[in-house]
Amino acid sequence: MCIKKMIYLFTITLILLSCKKANQKQISPGELDQIISRYMEEAVNNSMNQIHGVSLAIKSSFHSYKWSGAAGYSSNEKTNLLEVDQPFRIASITKTFVAVSILRLHEEARLSIYDPLSKYISEAHQKLLIQDGYDPNKIKLYHCLNHTSGLFDYAMNGSPYVSEARKNPQKRWTRTEQLALAMQYGNPNGLPGEKYLYSDTGYILLGEIIESFYEGNLARGIRELIGFDKLGMQHTWLESIEVAPIGMKAQVKRYLRGEDVTDYDPSTDLYGGGGLVSTTEDLTTFLFALFNHEIFKKKPTVELMCTPHKFGTTYVPDKDPRFKDYRYGIWKIKLFGEDAYMHSGLWGTTIIHLEKSNISIAINFTKGWNNQLVKRVSLIAKNQASHE
Repeated sequence: MCIKKMIYLFTITLILLSCKKANQKQISPGELDQIISRYMEEAVNNSMNQIHGVSLAIKSSFHSYKWSGAAGYSSNEKTNLLEVDQPFRIASITKTFVAVSILRLHEEARLSIYDPLSKYISEAHQKLLIQDGYDPNKIKLYHCLNHTSGLFDYAMNGSPYVSEARKNPQKRWTRTEQLALAMQYGNPNGLPGEKYLYSDTGYILLGEIIESFYEGNLARGIRELIGFDKLGMQHTWLESIEVAPIGMKAQVKRYLRGEDVTDYDPSTDLYGGGGLVSTTEDLTTFLFALFNHEIFKKKPTVELMCTPHKFGTTYVPDKDPRFKDYRYGIWKIKLFGEDAYMHSGLWGTTIIHLEKSNISIAINFTKGWNNQLVKRVSLIAKNQASHE
């Protein structure tokens, strides 16, 4: 056996033994801080330069546990250490905020998620949809929330939108231009409710709906409906639509296929499918509040958010490699045998809530990804919660 392989196996064995030992007994919150911090440092140091930085925050009902930390650097250049309160673009995790905002409007009876898109979006946008073969009277809000609208995704899905954005990084995109590209580059993906297809297009239309209740101001709508101020979320804002909070540090660098896209105009991903800037601590604050009934006024609204879609016989999710068990703005997974809800963003951010253990975790990578780190942190936090 070669030396490198022996060292690798020895290292893995030590990690597994360390996890087993740490999880066999209850430890103090202070010890948990040290273990998670060590996990993060190991993820960066042992990544063979694949991970340049990671920030992480966790909130749990276990001893009212709350912790955040950072390791590594804020950019690939490794010129500045990553700071725990450094903000970053959260990309598609914005969809969870948008979905919660729509559901808040639903529970206030200002709209119904079973209403058609045609009731709220502009005539110009309805016309674009109709010209490409969609029926905005049949696409319901909940179809957009759980990605069963059939709307072609302007941002991904084989669309050349990324190439268009790279040609002119400082272009200020409009929602109408992005919707028009979806109509130009793709056709309807089945009937509304028929199948799952992740689509930013549906979420920029949901963003338009929120705006319609807040005089065209999406940032104000999300902020007020979720209650940023009440929750103490002082480091989260909708970039370029509202001013960044005073005293915020420089954003963590963002990369796409190795290219630094930090200075791309925020409008490339802004109107509901993405756009928020935040920190890991604010993200865990939001997620923990969501599942502990601090955002919705009625407890059944959380249950509604987690409602699975019922597909017909023409679509078999297990045969679709792209399928996610997506509910309303969040998808369900199993993590160590426990139900969990999560969302991720293109740039390297993930949020996870373990339902039974009542633990919320947010993690952001400057570059790269480490699934093992997510699992190790989740497992040790889950096992400590089980001692309560």
